[in-house]
Amino acid sequence: MIGLLITMMLPINAQKAVIEESVTDIVCDGPTHAITHYKEVVTILNPQGGASLANFACSCSDKDKLTSFKGLVTDANGRVIRKLKESELQKNEISPYLAVDDYTMYLDYAPPVYPVTITYEWTIDSRDDLITFPRFCPQTSYDVSVKKASYRLKVPKSMTILHAQQNIPSEVNIDKSAKYTQLLTLEVNDLPMLENEPYSRPLREKVPMARFAPADFTYYGTQGSQRSWKDLGLWQYSLIQGLDVLPENVRQQLHQLTDTMKTDREKVEALYRHLGKTTRYVAILLGIGGMKPATATSVYKSGFGDCKGLTNYMRAMLKEVGIASNYILISTTNRRFMKDYTCAGQMNHAILQVPLPNDTLWLECTNPQLPMGYVHEDIAGHDAIEITEQGGRLVRLPLYADSTNLMRSTVNIHLSQDGTADLKVSQETFNRQYEDRIPLTKMNEKDRQKILPRIVYAPLTEINRIDISENGARISMDTEIKSQKYANQTGQRLFVPICPLHHGYSVPNDTAGRQEDIWLELGYQDEDDITLTIPEGYAIEACPKDINIEQPFASFSFSIKKNDKTIHVKNHLLMKSGTFDKSLFPQLTEFLQSISNIYNQKIILKKLSL
Repeated sequence: MIGLLITMMLPINAQKAVIEESVTDIVCDGPTHAITHYKEVVTILNPQGGASLANFACSCSDKDKLTSFKGLVTDANGRVIRKLKESELQKNEISPYLAVDDYTMYLDYAPPVYPVTITYEWTIDSRDDLITFPRFCPQTSYDVSVKKASYRLKVPKSMTILHAQQNIPSEVNIDKSAKYTQLLTLEVNDLPMLENEPYSRPLREKVPMARFAPADFTYYGTQGSQRSWKDLGLWQYSLIQGLDVLPENVRQQLHQLTDTMKTDREKVEALYRHLGKTTRYVAILLGIGGMKPATATSVYKSGFGDCKGLTNYMRAMLKEVGIASNYILISTTNRRFMKDYTCAGQMNHAILQVPLPNDTLWLECTNPQLPMGYVHEDIAGHDAIEITEQGGRLVRLPLYADSTNLMRSTVNIHLSQDGTADLKVSQETFNRQYEDRIPLTKMNEKDRQKILPRIVYAPLTEINRIDISENGARISMDTEIKSQKYANQTGQRLFVPICPLHHGYSVPNDTAGRQEDIWLELGYQDEDDITLTIPEGYAIEACPKDINIEQPFASFSFSIKKNDKTIHVKNHLLMKSGTFDKSLFPQLTEFLQSISNIYNQKIILKKLSL
């Protein structure tokens, strides 16, 4: 009856499911062994929820083994539809990583009716990899509420546990009344569903979550501490010690390549290019639970490595030519580490920091095709840990100013009397907008011709030329196209699009009762300079008016100048990154609708009477 009552009470068109109960129960008997029992009871209300929430999946390895599993499916009246057995689980050993023993145990289940309640219970036995404990995160999807969720962690009394939480009002309770053990518990109840509101923070920053880790740990035979970033960095530094030895022939080659260069920056650039020419990226999870890089020699011999191995290889090459650099751990998904929680499990990537006298370079060693020192969107502005002999230090990568994420376009349109037009488009993109255009540089001519209509919106287009060039964090595109129907002809008039760029603006609904503040992740600037040549025998009948719009989150200007032969249009849009009060959301939707309307406006030309 629970499922039926929920169905009657909740807005079915929005809600997908209810987590009736979520239990994570961990018993750790020492620094290298823990058993975790999970129980998930979810009532799925409709097929939208059943598409994902009905299935079971569990990550395993030779260190984390599934030791028990059972499942139960009941209908809205509590009648058993099906019992699910461990023998029904399937094993998937396909992994994006090379040379790993990780695998997934999974079960795909399609409910025959809705609502339906599914209960899964399973146990994981973990050994040697207890640098962190399983996190508490009962709400991992939009449109799913949580009735009750609990977390229990029993550890020896001698073990110090570090913990941190986000979006959870209650505090972790610590019970030390037992003689030899202590019990940490956390519980949440009656969590409303999270709505996927447009222009809001990513889901991972909204969900209730808590992390737990031992302050001192034994991990794959190594000992370390994470009571501070300094301590964790000392342990991580111990893992990379001695991995920077290069074969003699490689050392000689590096000196031949760089010894005649005058500056360290030139040497770094030469070695960065060398890295790109001689290696490729392959994901690997070997070495101290995937946290220890491959040796520089092994990367040289194989010609490939993961982020850790390639970063260490670049570090070794720089060291050989006398340039110091620092190993950096960072997250490509989380902008910020949890406050006062100096533990592993928050980083998933490694890059290299090269401090130079007048600059600090950040090198993405998995993609040396990027310009040297370019800080790409997956790491720009993110927290990171600098690893040195003195330990770890919290740093933050630079973030490009909104105005430098620029797209500058010059368009010349020569319009004919029948509405056809010849267009010449020159476009430059910088920084974050440059990243969006990188795929164009890798495409052949045929694929570029398929993509171009998404950049320049001109009907029935014949593409005569596309030239793409790259210079640092800038991509230039020059193209010549012919549109067989650029302007619509009606009687004596031509209706001419004012801008062949920026179509398809997405304008969200101005929904009442918005919960989240506005979050604009990417700030950028667009500058358009458009010249339209009026065909012989036509004159301007109507033109849009100039406009300027200023908002806390953006600014936009449109201006038009005209004479008997040409019309000159200038657009300027600046979107500002950051967080803005939710009360401004109506202004945001109005702003986006306004610029969408402006970009879609038309100039009316009328044929002159003879």
